Amino acid sequence: MNIISSIVNNMTIRERKDGRLEGRISIQGKRIGFYGKTKTEVKNQAKEHLQKVENGYKEPKSVIFNEYMEYWLTTFKKNKIEFSSYNRLCSVYAHQIHDSIGNKKIGQITTKDIQDLIDSHANPLDPAVKPLALSGLKRILNLLNPCLKKAVEEGVIQKNPCEHVILPKESCILKKTKQQFSLSDKELEEFKVAALSKYKSTKDYRSRDALVLLLMLNLGLRVGELLALEWTDVDLQSEVVHIRKTVQEGITDYEGENEKKKNYQKTKSSTKTPSGVRVLALNSMVLYYIDELQKYDERHQIRSKYVACTGVGTMNCSRNLQRSLDRVINRTNIQKHVSLHTLRHTFGSTLLRNGVNIEVVSKLMGHSNITITYNKYIHVIQEEEAKAMNGVNIC
Repeated sequence: MNIISSIVNNMTIRERKDGRLEGRISIQGKRIGFYGKTKTEVKNQAKEHLQKVENGYKEPKSVIFNEYMEYWLTTFKKNKIEFSSYNRLCSVYAHQIHDSIGNKKIGQITTKDIQDLIDSHANPLDPAVKPLALSGLKRILNLLNPCLKKAVEEGVIQKNPCEHVILPKESCILKKTKQQFSLSDKELEEFKVAALSKYKSTKDYRSRDALVLLLMLNLGLRVGELLALEWTDVDLQSEVVHIRKTVQEGITDYEGENEKKKNYQKTKSSTKTPSGVRVLALNSMVLYYIDELQKYDERHQIRSKYVACTGVGTMNCSRNLQRSLDRVINRTNIQKHVSLHTLRHTFGSTLLRNGVNIEVVSKLMGHSNITITYNKYIHVIQEEEAKAMNGVNIC
């Protein structure tokens, strides 16, 4: 007689008030009940359960939350919602949940645990940690709540610990202003000289990226718009470029216990917003950069449909372009950290400083409304207003 049979045969079975029979045994330190109309039915249930435990089955409450979250994302969200939405869910999980409450047993997660998680991101104790805005806190809760609600439905836990979690008022969230800056006229000239020097002095594919970065700077493109830009979008005869697509990238997908991270790129047949679809005129400098790109591709026999392609013609990615940008910046005296978005922000700031109407700037940037442009470039507008007032002597 094996151990399982011995445990089942020695199990005490009693009759309940409702007429059913109940047998109880201790598994993993917990008393588990089995029910049936006959002793044989109760014993069979207990035997089946013990065999599952022997094969590695864990009681629902002992499941690690990371395991359940990955199961929930894969089963109920992947390929069932928009790519960008799934991307955001995975990003929130990876950055805010995985290393915090993710390693706890799902049955041990309390309302306090989740409240503490929300509060720690609203007002982090570490000054180096950037606090999340109210929208970021909502994204955490909007991921946890449906996941734990499903766990209740599946009998994994009895109660959803998210039910009584309170989001802080926006006025109570620690503010940490994001430092948006643009390159000055002097830094712009340094950057241009360094980029062209990089292009002319090196023979590897990264020299091509230097031209791509100058193109991005002079057109004010979003990173996704630049990556999606194809040669068919460039009309040299009319000297315009059509911005009509974007690339979404950076999704983290978790596969089973190994937690393999995968980076995906997906081209969308539309831009970030409908107003992002726009036609931009190509000035003489941009036309020169485009001509040099085409000559480079011809010299190196690159056949690609992408303007910002890699050295082998495939779609480029933001990580590669940022590395190329870092190499260009290292050739200058610029001490700031310059990101790809800094180039786009510099484009908008330069237009405003040169007196271009904010409505025109908004359209060229592809913003959905002028308020977004005003909020993003308020520092430039205030600088220009101060200059204007300093030059006014009415009487």
